[in-house]
Amino acid sequence: MAFATAGLVIVLLLFGLAVAVASAQQRVVTTLQASVTQIKRWGGVVLIGIGLWTLALAIWAEEFSRIFPV
Repeated sequence: MAFATAGLVIVLLLFGLAVAVASAQQRVVTTLQASVTQIKRWGGVVLIGIGLWTLALAIWAEEFSRIFPV
């Protein structure tokens, strides 16, 4: 009887967890779809920043090698 009860509890907990994850996933997707424009804009800003950093590393390579020795 104890094993049957434990098995039933485990199955119910896993089923509840699966439902909770599916519900949370749907809310996250809905939130992301609502703010796609902001996500694209911030993604672009990050890419431009990384590009500028890469250009700065290329242009002033010697100065950066003195600051960050390898």
